[in-house]
Amino acid sequence: MTAPATDYLLAAKATGNDPDDWSVVATLLGDSTDITSDRALDWTFQPYVNYVSLADGTRFGRGSPVVTWTFRALRPLQREALRDFCLSLSSEVYIRTPTNEYQSGARVWRDYLCTMLWTPAAEIIGVNAVEDVQIIFRNCLDVTPS
Repeated sequence: MTAPATDYLLAAKATGNDPDDWSVVATLLGDSTDITSDRALDWTFQPYVNYVSLADGTRFGRGSPVVTWTFRALRPLQREALRDFCLSLSSEVYIRTPTNEYQSGARVWRDYLCTMLWTPAAEIIGVNAVEDVQIIFRNCLDVTPS
């Protein structure tokens, strides 16, 4: 699913858990006229790491949410701005991301402290952009204000 990059937030753990201090992903990506705007960010939200089916036919979720952000195209400077949050293969960050849920017809967004995993696949280097950069967030701990 796609949502405007202006709605997503990202912050290093050291920034703290106040969303007012977090960076707007669209701002990190820079120029709004760039080829990556409006189609920059697809996402998936999995509420649990896995599910267990019981003998009575019911099932329950195990583990914390897993979120995936896929950037369809990033200019080198945009990739670098995101990479600053995850200099190694993983890093703890705060994110604001959509979930699969709706409330009164509006998409529910949640804030998480989680482990950011840099793209696990080889990056596709295009003419002026890196394509299909996939970032996975695991161990998502909900920090959404009540």
